[in-house]
Amino acid sequence: MKYVIGVDGGGTKTEVIAYNSAGEQIACGYGGFANIIEDRQQGLDNIGMAISQCMENLNRSDCVHIYAGISGMEVGNNKEIIENYLTGRFNTSITVINDADLAFYALLKGEDGIITISGTGSVSFGFHKDKYFRAGGWGKILGDEGSGYDIALNGLKKVVSEIDDGLESSDLSKEILSYINVSNIYDMVEFVSNSNKTDIAAITPVIVKAAERNDENAVNILKVASKELANITVKVYKMLGFQSQVNICILGSILTKVSIIKENYIRYLSKEIKDFNIINECISSAKGSYYLAIKNREF
Repeated sequence: MKYVIGVDGGGTKTEVIAYNSAGEQIACGYGGFANIIEDRQQGLDNIGMAISQCMENLNRSDCVHIYAGISGMEVGNNKEIIENYLTGRFNTSITVINDADLAFYALLKGEDGIITISGTGSVSFGFHKDKYFRAGGWGKILGDEGSGYDIALNGLKKVVSEIDDGLESSDLSKEILSYINVSNIYDMVEFVSNSNKTDIAAITPVIVKAAERNDENAVNILKVASKELANITVKVYKMLGFQSQVNICILGSILTKVSIIKENYIRYLSKEIKDFNIINECISSAKGSYYLAIKNREF
């Protein structure tokens, strides 16, 4: 039985799914972060182990292609590094693309539209009449507006600003310090300096829970994230020149599972885009591999 494998490798976890020619899931595997910017060898090992787990009970010679959507692959020669690593481990055709591109194929099934993603990182991009445009997604230093990392960082900055302004620490600040198990600003600075993107983003649930009980500081942080995500979506929309209803896919735990962010994101969008349809399907980005295989006539 011929099958294709899709790898959805993000900044926090890796999901690998095998699909048969009917688009049915036949096996899966899971691993840690895949972004090799954080840690090259560990990221590569996470990808490789997840693929091996998925293929454990499958005939490897029946695999027609592995489409690996990996966060951060466009930086430097990361694409080549990942391709060489996977080619050395798996005897099949390998294509490495950005994880956001894989998600686009999964959700829009080859149609024109826009996809905006907010998980550990964030990005928005779209296709319209063979034209492509992207906004955001430039990493933790230059971009990732409205992402889990960005939300957590703004929470940490709130802790700092209260100290700089001579204010008593808010409930949110106390909860953040408690979560990272530090008691003062100096230890917090050390924590941030020694932490990777995933470690920082892990603070976000603390802020979300605070917002759900109407903590004003937390709500404001999430509203800012919503607006930033809407802004990058609108930039893509305007640059691509859509003239009729546009399908906008949303993906990632921040944008799809945090109700405050999702609701405000749609509200901000409606001020700039007259006619749009939100697509929020519960589908793995890995399924983009199936639509790519169909497009490339590999079945």
